[in-house]
Amino acid sequence: MPVRARAAAAVIGVVALLAAGAVFADRATDEAPGPRGARGPTVLRVVTWNVCGEAGGKRGEAGYCPYRNSPAEKVEQITELAHERDADVIALQEICGGAAGSHLSLLRTALGPEWSVRRAEGARPDGRTRCRGGLSGHLGVAIAVRGKVVGARSRNALPPDPAGRSHETLPVLCVRVGGWSYTPCTTHILPGEDPRVLEQITGVRDFVRQEDRPTVLTGDFNRNSGASQLKPLVSAFTECPDLLGTGQGTSTYHQWMPAEGTHSFHTLDHVFVSKASEVRAPFARCGVDRDRMDTTPNEPGGVEPDGYSDHAPVFADIRTGG
Repeated sequence: MPVRARAAAAVIGVVALLAAGAVFADRATDEAPGPRGARGPTVLRVVTWNVCGEAGGKRGEAGYCPYRNSPAEKVEQITELAHERDADVIALQEICGGAAGSHLSLLRTALGPEWSVRRAEGARPDGRTRCRGGLSGHLGVAIAVRGKVVGARSRNALPPDPAGRSHETLPVLCVRVGGWSYTPCTTHILPGEDPRVLEQITGVRDFVRQEDRPTVLTGDFNRNSGASQLKPLVSAFTECPDLLGTGQGTSTYHQWMPAEGTHSFHTLDHVFVSKASEVRAPFARCGVDRDRMDTTPNEPGGVEPDGYSDHAPVFADIRTGG
């Protein structure tokens, strides 16, 4: 379905929910009933997506994000993706939650009562967490699971800026689900060559390894596979082999280079699984859904975006043996 048509369908769907008297609640401590089953899935179907839901910028400006002020359209795509992949886990970055009408509030209702949602807030460099523009809620990462959350923990993994100019925080979040043998976690790593990046990645690794069960770590790591800064994770986890390339075929992120008038593609979003001798090949399948990634030139007055984020959703089917 064309992007514009899907957007219209999303708005109609959310309006219908409101007309039916749906209540949009987004409290991080809510317990959503309805686990998928008494046992965990033998194949855990995971989706991770940086939806750039809070990024600012107008068309043609750095930081532009498709459908920036249209949470209903973003949520419609996340929900469709969950159904298409028959997902058990949806990990999200740059998402707004904690208020009625926010992405996560709408998503909780759209997914239904068998899903649970948890989030962790992160601050922009100015130290603020409130989502900008017409968006409700606060910025951060989130994990939705098809089951009942029995425990969740998070912390800021980004060390303080020694110069004191940036007050940004970037959390790592892990949730435990009743009956599951694996703990899903997600994070968002600082871009660039800041020396704090290696500290942040090491902190994420140590936080996730505190789990006394196997883990699935997902997120936007802001660097391609093979980057030296990812070594702490590569040594501790197994990465999906189908995402190890750096070419357009495995790309999860599109950047328009206005000065050169060219497209730049990178694989910045990854899925890592705990190394376990009893699981010789934990990944049954993984890949990238590039249909939802905007690949149009970011020029003022340019063509309509052909996707909903500058990142593509990444999926992984993980054998749990459960």
